[in-house]
Amino acid sequence: MSRVVVVGSVNADTSLHVERIPGPGETVAATSSHVSAGGKGANQACAVVRAGAPCLIVGAVGTDQAGDMLTAELDRRGVVLEELSRLPDVQSGGATVLVDSSGENCIVIVGGANAALAPAQVTAALDRTSDVGVVLTQGELNVACVEAAAAWAAAADVRFVHNLAPYRAATAELLAVCDPLVVNEHEAAQLAAELGRPSDDVDDLLALLQTHCRSVVITLGDAGAAYSSAAGTGRRASAQVTVVDTTGAGDAFVGAAVASLLTDDDLGRACEAGVAAGAVAVQHPGALPASVG
Repeated sequence: MSRVVVVGSVNADTSLHVERIPGPGETVAATSSHVSAGGKGANQACAVVRAGAPCLIVGAVGTDQAGDMLTAELDRRGVVLEELSRLPDVQSGGATVLVDSSGENCIVIVGGANAALAPAQVTAALDRTSDVGVVLTQGELNVACVEAAAAWAAAADVRFVHNLAPYRAATAELLAVCDPLVVNEHEAAQLAAELGRPSDDVDDLLALLQTHCRSVVITLGDAGAAYSSAAGTGRRASAQVTVVDTTGAGDAFVGAAVASLLTDDDLGRACEAGVAAGAVAVQHPGALPASVG
């Protein structure tokens, strides 16, 4: 059976819950804190597995205590780790996440081992991996690693999905391989501006990005998602739920959508799976649910 291969970041997340996000120079007290596995690559790999698809991750952690925790947690959640490198003399990647009383968040990332991963390591890992059905990347690795993954997928005629988050400039060559490119409304508008067609209208953004990518998905928060491909355009609404923490919603969406695309080419059904997973994700604290199931 084919599987999803995530080329992405693995972080130790420190989450701090606060009444409100502090402004510049301001100090606020956290009401609680916890450390957990995170990073967009790890989060999306776990979401793929949670959606019922096999998944291997290509990435790196340190040989430190955080690296031990991260590998144990990803293994517990069913992610295949044979291409997750343990790099000596470098700390594992990390993130500090502030979550306010409404569930909104802001995040500061330390690259660590993620930043040390080299494009040649990505290509070699993909060459060693069998049964690759989809390659999935995000913006937390350096651009050269993402481009190496895209080039490998194009040469192997394997579907390539890129979640342009956090936002980084993308070349025309990278965009042309994306099937789909997944962005939120802000990322879509920023990319449109860089392409010389600024807009904040979702339909306009879909039409523009479709001319540069094989397909595109724009996530709309609690409004669901919009999509466009050669087969057509559409939207999928999200269930209205009580929001606890939005930290993991985007990654849950991407993982579930890509798991769907592994066996079903319908982008609308993939978005439907994604918005359902995102709605579940905002109802628990942290990027990943405490339980594996």
